[in-house]
Amino acid sequence: MKRIEILSAALAAGLAMAAVPASAADPASDSAVAIMAKVDQVARDAFNSSILRIKLSTCQYTVSNNSMRCVATPRVSLVESVRKDFGADLRDSRSVAVVIEPAGDKGISMLTHQYDATEKENDTWLYLPAMGKIKRIVSSSNEGGSFFGSEFAIEDLETRKLGDYTYKILERTVTNGCNAVVVESVPTADRSRKTQYGKVVSWVDAERYIVLKEDLYDHNGKLTKQQTMRNVERIDNVWLPRKTTMNNLASGRVTNIDMMSVAFGVKISDEFLTQRSLMDFAFREKNLEQLRTSLK
Repeated sequence: MKRIEILSAALAAGLAMAAVPASAADPASDSAVAIMAKVDQVARDAFNSSILRIKLSTCQYTVSNNSMRCVATPRVSLVESVRKDFGADLRDSRSVAVVIEPAGDKGISMLTHQYDATEKENDTWLYLPAMGKIKRIVSSSNEGGSFFGSEFAIEDLETRKLGDYTYKILERTVTNGCNAVVVESVPTADRSRKTQYGKVVSWVDAERYIVLKEDLYDHNGKLTKQQTMRNVERIDNVWLPRKTTMNNLASGRVTNIDMMSVAFGVKISDEFLTQRSLMDFAFREKNLEQLRTSLK
């Protein structure tokens, strides 16, 4: 059995909310909504355009002597993700994520359009090469809502819309050597009908506005997932975690995300962030080859 290290420090609202420009500062008197607004804003400032290469490792696990161990060989995938912000105030975004390895899954891809307006639902499309068809999926649904078969739901990787939640500070504490504010986010009645979670508790780094970890509860108040992050590094004036874990307590499965390489401020054509990139292999590879030269 392969040992999986339990990561100690999470991703707020997905990969996008995990990064923050290195210049952020924090007044101690911030309200809960002000704190989450800053988490939201610095993440958007960081990810105006980017390309990421990540490794997903997922397995069923058991816990013995306070150590988490896989009970079978982990399922490992290499994924490349390209994102760009849109709109007059750059508060909408579009992204394409493509499986590069293993060979049997190569070309499985996902296109997501995220909208800042609370009344507008995000759009996500999945392409399966074996079927040759594009399928629209609902990110918050249990059916088809997984990010490439991992324990990260698609909604876990989306930026939460501020107006979809109410916020409360639970405490101020020290987490992993960082001053942190613990914020509870509860979905509004409308959002509650569209999300898997009844509430989210986030430990926010009070200096850099990085969410250090999250507890995610179902609608019955039961803790169902725990998300943690570590190895936070400064790249292109952006703080981001190189390692993130999602522990699904309900399924007994865990997924690690390793950030292999990343580049910010890259030039991405609008046409690339359309359904053409899902089905047109030559078009997609031509664009990715150009973007890969920026990875570090």
